[in-house]
Amino acid sequence: MFGRRVPPRIVFLLSLVLAVLCAVPAVRYGLSGRWLPTLLWGAVAVWFAVDAARAYGWTQRK
Repeated sequence: MFGRRVPPRIVFLLSLVLAVLCAVPAVRYGLSGRWLPTLLWGAVAVWFAVDAARAYGWTQRK
């Protein structure tokens, strides 16, 4: 975007933080027995966790 790339370590850190922030409501909704919000928040948390793993792979290749 705009001709500049975001460094992979920044993508890794932000994705990791967002994964944790999305996992917290997923666990809280799961403990309260509300399964639709649990699935939605959990899916987003997994999405960010996979993105963090991919970004970690990018940093290891360089």
